[in-house]
Amino acid sequence: MSIPMIKLDHMSHAYQDEEGKTVYAVKDISLTIEPGEFVAVIGTNGSGKSTLAKHFNVLLTPTGGACEVCGLRTDDPDNVWDIRQEVGMVFQNPDNQIVAAVVEEDVAFGPENLGVPSEEIKQRVSDALKRVNMTIYAKHGPHLLSGGQKQRIAIAGILAMQSHCIVLDEPTAMLDPVGRREVMETIRQLNAEGITVIIITHFMEEAVQADRVVVVNQGEVKMDGAPRSVFSHVDELKAMGLDVPVAAEIAARLREKGIDLPGDIITKEELGEALCRLS
Repeated sequence: MSIPMIKLDHMSHAYQDEEGKTVYAVKDISLTIEPGEFVAVIGTNGSGKSTLAKHFNVLLTPTGGACEVCGLRTDDPDNVWDIRQEVGMVFQNPDNQIVAAVVEEDVAFGPENLGVPSEEIKQRVSDALKRVNMTIYAKHGPHLLSGGQKQRIAIAGILAMQSHCIVLDEPTAMLDPVGRREVMETIRQLNAEGITVIIITHFMEEAVQADRVVVVNQGEVKMDGAPRSVFSHVDELKAMGLDVPVAAEIAARLREKGIDLPGDIITKEELGEALCRLS
C-alpha cells in the first residue's frame, strides 16, 4: 500500500479576530489524496479552500489535528525542507512568481537553492521546459511572455525541483481564455505522466476535468467525489453560492420541466447527445 501524498486527520486552522474570538478558516477536515490523483477544490471566496491548500506546502501549519505530506507531519520543523521539495505551489498572479530576468534562469532558481550540480541543473531546466512546451522561450525575458506562458514557467520551476505534487491556487484567475487553456492542457499532461495535481479553482469547466472534486464551504468539506457525482447536486451547490457547469444546470432545469434526461450530465457534448436522442 502506497503512502498518501496528502493526509489530513481532523485538521483545523483557527485564528483570533479583532475581538479575540476564535475563527476557523478550516475546521475538522479529514481528507486523503493519493499519489497521481488530479483533485479540484472548489468553494466561494472565504470558504477556506486557499487556507487548506497552504497547508500542503507548509505555508501554514494546523492549529488542530494533523497534516501529513508523503508521511511527514507538517508541524515538525525538521520536515519542512523535504515537504517543499515534494510539493510545489503555483499562485494566482504569475508576475509574483518570477525571480529572474531570463526564463531558464528562473526555472533554475529552485535547483540552485538545493545545491544541485550545475550540469544537472542544465538538464533539469531543459527537461522541465520541454515538458511544459516552453523550450523556445528559454532565453526570453519573462516580462515578454503572456500570463499563461508565465504560469507554465512557474510549473517548469516546480518540475525542475523534481517535485511529485503541484498545488495550483486559482492559477488561471487572471488569464484570458487562451492562457487558461494552455495551463489546463499542461496540467492534464503532467498528471498523465504521474504528477499529483491539486487545483483550487472558481471555474467549473476546469473542475470537471479533474478525477475528483472536493467542495469546501465555511471551512468544512461538504462534498467529495467524482465530478459527475458532485455536479449532479446542482441545487445544493448553488445554495452554497457556487456555479455549476452550464450543461449540468441546463439539464437540471429541463428535468424539472419533465424532460427525461440523465442525472449525471456535465458537458455540453453530453447534453447535446441526450437532447438529440429525445428528438
